[in-house]
Amino acid sequence: MLKKRNLSDQAYDELVKKIISGAYPGGTTLQEEKLASEFGISRTPVREALKRLAAEGLIESLPRKGFRVAMPDDDALTELFECRCGLELLALKNAINAIPVEKIESLKKKLCLAARRKESRRIALEADGEMHALFSDHCGNRYLGALIQQFRTKTAPYRSYRNRERAPLDELITERMEILDAVLTRDADTASRLLREHILKGKNR
Repeated sequence: MLKKRNLSDQAYDELVKKIISGAYPGGTTLQEEKLASEFGISRTPVREALKRLAAEGLIESLPRKGFRVAMPDDDALTELFECRCGLELLALKNAINAIPVEKIESLKKKLCLAARRKESRRIALEADGEMHALFSDHCGNRYLGALIQQFRTKTAPYRSYRNRERAPLDELITERMEILDAVLTRDADTASRLLREHILKGKNR
């Protein structure tokens, strides 16, 4: 049974894990009532989690029948992450000299804090979102920023699975620290290489 805290987020994480791990393979029908019973929670947080997954494209809505798992094949997943990667690398290239030093340093401090706090993984993942937002916010192109947000949404379940279920915390922190260090020194080549590696790790099931 799931803990009585952030039930919608917990239901989302559990569904992502089951879908990406293959416990709920493509084509599986997902119904609020059955999932609520399985998780030991009410239908409302389950409904919120399902709507979130449908918006991200990991499941499909079926009229009067609930939802169905719509897992993309490996080629589609690779194309999805390559598109996101290309967009973010362009944003980073445009933004690297415009990002304020104090914002980079603030994120580095947050990551250092994550290594010492009880809710360390949550803090590290918050810092990750803020890091990616820095590139979009300072790239000087509102349309590029909007496209990146769309692809971040589409890739969110896969990155959530890696960040919460597979990757050790020290690895998550080190990856982001190295990227921020390269951005701080305005080393575009190194920052781009590290960012690409960081993003593409999320596509591995």
